[in-house]
Amino acid sequence: MTFSWKIPPWERHEDCTFLAVTLMEQGGNGHCGFSTEAVRGDDAIEALADLLMTPRSLLRLVPSPPTLIGVVVRRGIDVMWMAQPPLQVVRDDRGRWQVTPADASDLTVFSPTEISGMVSRLQSQYGRAG
Repeated sequence: MTFSWKIPPWERHEDCTFLAVTLMEQGGNGHCGFSTEAVRGDDAIEALADLLMTPRSLLRLVPSPPTLIGVVVRRGIDVMWMAQPPLQVVRDDRGRWQVTPADASDLTVFSPTEISGMVSRLQSQYGRAG
């Protein structure tokens, strides 16, 4: 698959327009930790690509570590979201992680499977990050 952008988001010289929240299981006891980062792009997919291909990304070396719960991409930069994203992250009755945002406007939740697929496509077309 080819991407429709003319310049990949991680190579652009522009301000960030999205926040990406990487959710990881911590300690195997059902607790969740997160990391937030401002990313570039025109939509959520481009923002995820920027996160995945930026050398400082947590997902750079291992795109789908076993502790990865998912990535939530939100349009706009909000300092409160960076400090404490209003997300509820719990396991359902089948043991799968469920991510529920307090405010669902302009949010996209990417699963580990979707992230792995994106990493494969990006690496196929652009090589490894960084």
